[in-house]
Amino acid sequence: MQQGQSSEQTGTRDDTYDVISVVYHALQGAENCEIYADDAEDERLRSFFQQAYEQQRQLAEQGKQVLMHCLQNEGGQGVGQSAFGFGKGQTSGQSSDSRSERVTSGTSQTDTGIG
Repeated sequence: MQQGQSSEQTGTRDDTYDVISVVYHALQGAENCEIYADDAEDERLRSFFQQAYEQQRQLAEQGKQVLMHCLQNEGGQGVGQSAFGFGKGQTSGQSSDSRSERVTSGTSQTDTGIG
């Protein structure tokens, strides 16, 4: 966890925050390695970046399992329940807002469901 941040500031336990950070950075690393592998002209470099990609994805998957464990143990919350109360009283996939947002060709459009 970064210096100066505590569970009081983030609303989550330090361990949970740290696991989320590791998963995020592993996925970012995997995305970068995929780009580097696509750009590599040398087969040895391409192979290296592909291997790094796989390792980052495996780390992210392992981190997701650890995160589930952290969330189960944090404040008595069950899997799929938010520690912040999001989603209570809603069925999966429903939004608290009747509008849905679509992203088309880099522009955001709001669909109100009218007309």
